[in-house]
Amino acid sequence: MNLRAILSAIMLLALPMSSASPQESVEIAGVKAASQAFYAALSVLDDGSAMEKVWARAPYVTYVGPQSRSIIVGWDAQKKYWENFNKLFLRRSVSLADVHIHANGNLAWEIGTETGQAQLTDGGARKADWFVTNIYEKIDGHWLLVSHHVQPKPQ
Repeated sequence: MNLRAILSAIMLLALPMSSASPQESVEIAGVKAASQAFYAALSVLDDGSAMEKVWARAPYVTYVGPQSRSIIVGWDAQKKYWENFNKLFLRRSVSLADVHIHANGNLAWEIGTETGQAQLTDGGARKADWFVTNIYEKIDGHWLLVSHHVQPKPQ
């Protein structure tokens, strides 16, 4: 075997060991942008219109909040949920930390911790300290939320 063949074989073997491809980095950046848009929308206390921009308007989207007693399924139910839920707050701010994201094709998931604070219309306050899993789907070139599941951290 000549030197050129040996070097070619080494290069071919090394390629799969390289870090994330530029395409994967672009997808992760898109998911991060979608995540940032979702957490910004959480601060908007409207009729659900802000959430409509970050969620897929599909019958299969799901939501389980930290105090949920059931799974909310479908965009129509989601829109109604956000419209009613937002009425409980004067202010709400939630941020994401310890984030881990993976994208595979048109699906991506992120896991992390949510922290934040909220001022309720009844004068009360609420702190957020949850584990979270968000699932995104790339639809028509845009990453949109299709599932959000949070659970309180054990005390």
